Order: sequence, then structure tokens, then C-alpha cells
Amino acid sequence: MDGFTFENTVTLTESQYLAVWGALTKRPKMIRLVGLVAVGVLFLFTKVTLLLGLLVLGLVAVIVFAPELLSFGVRSTFRGHNYLRDALTYGVNDQKLWVKGARIDASVPWSALVTWRETESWLVLSPSGIPPLYLSLGRLKNEGLYGRVRALAASNAPEFNASTPGTS
Repeated sequence: MDGFTFENTVTLTESQYLAVWGALTKRPKMIRLVGLVAVGVLFLFTKVTLLLGLLVLGLVAVIVFAPELLSFGVRSTFRGHNYLRDALTYGVNDQKLWVKGARIDASVPWSALVTWRETESWLVLSPSGIPPLYLSLGRLKNEGLYGRVRALAASNAPEFNASTPGTS
């Protein structure tokens, strides 16, 4: 198999970064929240179920506010890393992964890949020691490299949030 090289230069916006890293963007259906609130309030009326009612209402509060808290954390990460606002060139070949920009120039071998996933039209490779790489799925497919890059990722690290056979 011949060697290959793939690079794409990306300037991520804050909204793109949020779309890629905002895991809790979906809110539960309103009917479920109303039902949980109703159950929680009903449990408040007796001493026996008071604690359970408080726990249910606390769970509702977490469900309602978790997306905002997560969004705040992701925004803070984006704003705190100046290099993320620069145009960055993300690249891979059959030997290594790299990120290059005005404030960063780093590479690691494929064996340093920790996890990978496909999301929001990106193949996101998360290695140890350098920032995550954002590779355009459309460009990878157009250049006929998607299968090779995905196979390298799969052979070096597990897919993010993929269940592993034999575990529960």
C-alpha cells in the first residue's frame, strides 16, 4: 500500500467548536420534564417520600441546566486556547498526525491516538500530546482517503462512545 498525505486548513469558529464538542445539545422532551416535576412535587407531600421528591426535583434542575453549563465550559476552552482561533493545518499520513499554525507545530505517531469520532462533517482524531485534529469528511471522501484514514484510526484507538463487545 502506497503512502499518502492529507492536510486541510481550518479556522474554527466558536459555534463550530461548540457543535463538535457540545455533547448535551439535545434537551429532553418537555412532557417528560413536566412529568418529573409533577412526580417530584407529589413526593414532597409526605415525610416518607420527601427526600425522594427533593432528589427528583434536583434531577430535573440538572437536566435543565446541564446543557448551559457544558456550553459554558466548551466556550471557555475555546476562548482560553488562542491557537484555536488561528488558521490551523491538520494533517495525517500513514505514519503520523500533525497540527501546524502560527502558534503551534506538533506531531505524534498514530500510536498516540487515544480516541476518534465522526461528528458535524468532521473526522475528529484525539491524540495524546497534541490538540485534536479536525479532518473534513467531505474532502477525505473526495480524495479517496476516507477508508484508509478511518482504518488507521480504528486500528490505533477506540471510537469515542462506542460500546466494546463483552463489556456492559
